[in-house]
Amino acid sequence: MRTISIPRIYFALLSVSFLWGTSFAAAKVGMQELTPLNLVATRFILASTLMASILLCMRSRNTINRNDIPKFVMLGFTAITSYFYIQYTGLQYTTTINAALLIATSPIFTAVISALIGWESIPRSRYAGIILAFAGVSLIITNGRFDGIFHSSTLTGDVMLLINAIVWAGFTVYGKSILQKYRPFVAMAYIHIFGTLLLLPLVLVSSPFAPITLVTQLAQGIHLKTVVAALYLAALCSVYAYYVWYSGVDRIGAVKTSVFSYLNPLFAISAGIWLMNETVTAYTVTGGLTVISGVYLTNKPTCSVSPVSSAPEDKRSIHE
Repeated sequence: MRTISIPRIYFALLSVSFLWGTSFAAAKVGMQELTPLNLVATRFILASTLMASILLCMRSRNTINRNDIPKFVMLGFTAITSYFYIQYTGLQYTTTINAALLIATSPIFTAVISALIGWESIPRSRYAGIILAFAGVSLIITNGRFDGIFHSSTLTGDVMLLINAIVWAGFTVYGKSILQKYRPFVAMAYIHIFGTLLLLPLVLVSSPFAPITLVTQLAQGIHLKTVVAALYLAALCSVYAYYVWYSGVDRIGAVKTSVFSYLNPLFAISAGIWLMNETVTAYTVTGGLTVISGVYLTNKPTCSVSPVSSAPEDKRSIHE
């Protein structure tokens, strides 16, 4: 694949922030006709097919070691099968704005998990960031009404999206060694492929007639907006976005690339207001800014860590 030039990589990374930020709204549009599982399956069948085609075109350094297949299976289940099933189901019960802001806490959970298993330590100076992030989460979920949290109409979805952030954090920690061993796009392509294969049995177990229902819907004709949403998620939010993101890591480093992830919630809020007619409260804005500030403080690079050493650990810190 052609390498993106440095002058163009910044614009390309900005487009990725836009894609990942608006992916929540696109998923909600797709689920107006398709069930969460059917939309997830459609998205990743298309994305995996495109990624497999790109792998074939690469011709060299496009394979994985047979001994690593169990790891890729586990990573595929974590990053694709469970992650997106939880996310799309949760989106039915909360707003796209809440979803984007809650998933933005993933780097916080990554730091906490790494510390708990003894892989990394959290400097005392970063505890303020963790406290800030969770204070922001509280404001988003409760909308400033702590006495009525269990009566919130979005509580179920908010909790699922928070679990979603933890799942991605687990993937980030567990996938570190694999992403150090293989070219990032190659690794993510195989993770997509294995994750998609694991999705299919889940679809059948959850609803044995789901494939028939999907085929029937396609035969009868589904709205153009549903088709566009599925293609948008598969071709742009998965294939294109992953390629550009890891090209950015390669060309300008993980630290500079990760800065673009802070723009994702901004685009998510704009898409939620424009496409889904969602409203933003002062508590949502305050909570969102608090979350992003906390994430930044927790992941702020220190002088002892160079961009080169941190590159293999980089993920979409705020992703879709």
